[in-house]
Amino acid sequence: QFCEKHLPLLFSALAKAKDSTVMKANTIVALGDLAFRFPNEVEPYTHHIYACLRDQSIKVRRHTMMVLTHLILNDMVKVKGNVCEIALCLRDEDQRIRDMSRLLFHELSKRSQNPIYNLLPDIVSQLSQMPNRKDDFRAIMSFLLGFIKKERQNEMLTEKFLQRFSNCTSISQKGDIAFCLSLLKMNERSVKLLSDGFKSYKDALFDEDVKRSFIAIVAKAKKSLKQEMRPFLEEWEEKINELAEDSQANEQAGARAKANRKRAKRNKKQLNAIEEDEEDEDYEEVDPFDKENAIVGSQTPI
Repeated sequence: QFCEKHLPLLFSALAKAKDSTVMKANTIVALGDLAFRFPNEVEPYTHHIYACLRDQSIKVRRHTMMVLTHLILNDMVKVKGNVCEIALCLRDEDQRIRDMSRLLFHELSKRSQNPIYNLLPDIVSQLSQMPNRKDDFRAIMSFLLGFIKKERQNEMLTEKFLQRFSNCTSISQKGDIAFCLSLLKMNERSVKLLSDGFKSYKDALFDEDVKRSFIAIVAKAKKSLKQEMRPFLEEWEEKINELAEDSQANEQAGARAKANRKRAKRNKKQLNAIEEDEEDEDYEEVDPFDKENAIVGSQTPI
């Protein structure tokens, strides 16, 4: 009861200690001890601990990473929902933080159920929404997808990634999903899933990045699958190339049409401006109550 009553005060102190690196680091360690002793009471506040992984101070980030690694591996805190913060530490500027995050994922992968598989959708969903993080996204996913060894898990991820195309809001997100697919191990069922789901990604094949990923998938499948599958794979590859060429042509035509519309609109504005200037030069306003102007009014165009 004492812990539950005073926890808000401790987290309030953590939030206010913006300029005190030592206080923040020590508070994180204290919170880790409390979480180990009173996990249920601390659990509602864990997102505040995860937030410290983005702190400007390397020392605070190191302490936070050490505390969370200890708590996660001892099942004292839930990682789902906040795992993206841990994943981003794989790209931290500090080598020790990167090493600790890699160690954490390695240890998780050794567990019987391989929780990384269940965490991947959450990581992909959050990382793909972060702007200007393409290189980070791909480096992180290249590392994490390396832990997916089971054939069934590769098949399930293929299906899940395929379904994500319809929810993407930008071509860059579709490029990221296609990249993830290219990292998975391909078997006959996975290839057929991708071929049957052609409608899901066909509108994105105009993008060179997306096309390159799918061509890489075909190349990987040719190496790993039986020779009997080669005609099927070549037909699929030809379909990808043909649609990519058509899509690229349509995209270029659309871009030219858009540019022409902009140019026509701009020219029209310029023409209207010129006509208005000419009308102003030809027209002189006359005050009908001004007698002097009224006399010469007959000489002034109305």
